[in-house]
Amino acid sequence: MIALLFALLTATMGLNYYRKTKAANVVFFITMALSVYWLKFHATSQLTIQL
Repeated sequence: MIALLFALLTATMGLNYYRKTKAANVVFFITMALSVYWLKFHATSQLTIQL
């Protein structure tokens, strides 16, 4: 998942480089939504530590 987020952010930078700012903004906001989902998933999941 982290690799996907980095790939999407790299795509955003590439789109900005080629002056496709509208597409870059869409990809950026999708990436931010996925980042918030991923953070919420990890913050609320139970730890499975067996001692």
